[in-house]
Amino acid sequence: MREVSDGGGRRTSRGERTRLRLLDATREAVAVRGYVAARVEDIVALAGVSHGTFYTYFENKAAALDALIGTTAEELQAVVDEPWDGPDGAATIETVIGHFVAVFATHAAVVRAWLEASAHDTHFAERLREVRGGYVRRVAQVLTPALAGTGHDPALAASALVAMVEGAVTQGVVDRDEIEQGELVRTLRSLWVGGVVRLSEDVEG
Repeated sequence: MREVSDGGGRRTSRGERTRLRLLDATREAVAVRGYVAARVEDIVALAGVSHGTFYTYFENKAAALDALIGTTAEELQAVVDEPWDGPDGAATIETVIGHFVAVFATHAAVVRAWLEASAHDTHFAERLREVRGGYVRRVAQVLTPALAGTGHDPALAASALVAMVEGAVTQGVVDRDEIEQGELVRTLRSLWVGGVVRLSEDVEG
């Protein structure tokens, strides 16, 4: 799948506005109908443009969703790349989880469509694995000193923690808009810190 560049790779301000309108329409279409059921016909109707205009910018529906996912993935990567250290470890973890939750909440419709598309398209599944992998590697890096000498694998512990956060955020924020995000973040922080402390108390041998 690919996004089509107009004008030999250049975009005019008018062209960019049209592209953004199509992306907004794609977001709305998948939010209402789901990724599989949404059609290019739905997108162009919402955007108020022709099919030809859509295909000027995107090869197909998947390419439009892929562009939306790109923005979401960039924001998630920014959370991975931000500093994860500070004098208060629990507060730092709460901040990181809070930023993660905020990205999911902001892009809830895109995340829902991404998860749905991943079950049908290996490209989207691979993009999801890449984002998860980045989080797991970063968490494992942070856990390595704390778990030294315990016999616990930091990568395995990181995978479990990331799965816990992702699962809770997906069910609590992406699928249930009414949940109180602050309480979710604090709960995940407490579970994360408590789990790491318990693992760090184990001494190998």
